[in-house]
This record gives sequence, C-alpha cells and structure tokens, in this order.
Amino acid sequence: MDKHTQNIAFTGIFIGLILGVGYALAFIPNVELITAMVFMSGVLMGLRRGILIGCVGEFLFSALNPVGSGILFPPMLIAQIISVGIIGAAGGIFGNFVLSWKPNPTHVCIIALLGATLTLLYDILVSVAFPISAGFNLKAIGTTLIAGIAFSVVHLVINTLIFIFIVPIASQKVYVAISYFHSDEKK
Repeated sequence: MDKHTQNIAFTGIFIGLILGVGYALAFIPNVELITAMVFMSGVLMGLRRGILIGCVGEFLFSALNPVGSGILFPPMLIAQIISVGIIGAAGGIFGNFVLSWKPNPTHVCIIALLGATLTLLYDILVSVAFPISAGFNLKAIGTTLIAGIAFSVVHLVINTLIFIFIVPIASQKVYVAISYFHSDEKK
C-alpha cells in the first residue's frame, strides 16, 4: 500500500476510534477517552495529523452527539474543536517522550501534568463557551462555571489517571505492533 493511502487509512481509523470511544461513554458524565485517543493520534501520526484527527473527530462527535448536538451552540463547538486540535498537536510535540516513557517518578509526573493540563484547557474553553453560546449574562456565566467545578474535577482526575496508566503504554504497544508508525511512511 502506498504512503498516501496508508496516511488516509490510519487517519480514518483514528477518527473512527475517537467516535467509537466517544459514543460508548457519552452517557457517563465527564468520563471520556477522546482526549487520550486524540493525544495518541498525535504521538503516533505526528503533529499535523494529530491536529487534523482531533479537529475532524471532535467535530463529528460533537455534531452527531446523542446527548445533544454541538451545532446548536457554535461558540461551544468551536471551543471543542480548537481545544481538541491542541490536544492532537500536544501528542505530536510530546511523541518522542511518550514513546520512550518509563514508569519512573519523573515520567509519571510529566505525563500526569500533560493529561491534567490538556483536560483543564478543554474544560475551561468549553465551560466558558457554552454559557456564552446560550446567551447567558456575566453573572449567569459565573454561576454556571461554579456549578460545574465538581464535574471538571472528576474529568480532570479521571483523565490524569488515563494519561498515567493507559496513554504511554498503549502508544508504545501500538507503535511496536504496527510498522507504519515507526517508519517514514507516516510523514
């Protein structure tokens, strides 16, 4: 299979995986694997493909979400797409670190910080964008943000644990198992 076809195929596979894990957990508040999957796409496919996969995957997930379509709230949809694109970019930037990750205290702290920071970025952007898109005034936006703190803390803790226990190991296993990811074919 030629390079271009493989790039398209693996991009599509990652987008499909993002939708699959997204919809599988859609009805469990603040428990999601999209952040991890998009980050891993950046680790394995590189910065540009990580951004592309994150943006397209998040747009499709949000637009077709069974809990409620993001299309009804354009500022929120844009915040979701931008933040998840940044998550894909971060995967590309930190790819070499993740692929050489070892379960030592320094590496655990770095990957935990990455997971927490990316989750916090997403939560802040989306938590501010939703009340704006719903037409809330400044006081109502503040109230909404305060009311959502508990949900954000749960999201932050769960994603940090996913980044510690799943992301580096899964990324390394996929990298070793599929020769495409450790060849020049993905570039």
